[in-house]
Amino acid sequence: MNRLFSEPATDDFSEPTLVELDEFSKPDAATLVRLTEVFENPAALLAPYPDGSVDRAFWDLLGGDVMVAVQRESIEWAIRLRFIRSFETLFRELFAVRCQPVLGHVSEEGSPLNSSCYMWWDFDCWTAWPARLTRNPLDSAFLASMRSILAIDHVACQESALHGLGHWHREHPEEVESIIDEFIKRESDLRKELREYADRARSGHVL
Repeated sequence: MNRLFSEPATDDFSEPTLVELDEFSKPDAATLVRLTEVFENPAALLAPYPDGSVDRAFWDLLGGDVMVAVQRESIEWAIRLRFIRSFETLFRELFAVRCQPVLGHVSEEGSPLNSSCYMWWDFDCWTAWPARLTRNPLDSAFLASMRSILAIDHVACQESALHGLGHWHREHPEEVESIIDEFIKRESDLRKELREYADRARSGHVL
């Protein structure tokens, strides 16, 4: 059972937490639609919850079976595409606002949310496939999402996207290198550590 997003607790003496709901714990279209709605409006819907609770919920989701729904061809493509595109809003309106501007790969300490931000793309639910992108709309959508997140002016978000791109280099080297080259050219004043990480991601050498 995953901790998913619902109404916060109303008890004035308790901290708002994420409740556990069976109805949103299945890898199906309804779950993707529900999560998309949350990811598209995270500033309002997740505002009542402390960073630690949101971080735990993301780890439950990413490490469980729910997110594999995005790979299921039985689910309408428009639903899956909207879900993937909602990541940019989640990063821009939640992670870029509530995460500290620190780098996870050098173990800099941030808020609890920095953990799930950094590791977002490092779970099996986002597995890349070797098929050419012209025949692989899922991977095309994922790469477009990483590109859009890489454009957010926040080092934690940029590091997360680079982390994902580094893992996807093996299956899509040309596309990954192009996205990172574009980023490096645009961001001329990157922190030394982030620039070095971008160089490693460009050749697929990230952990």
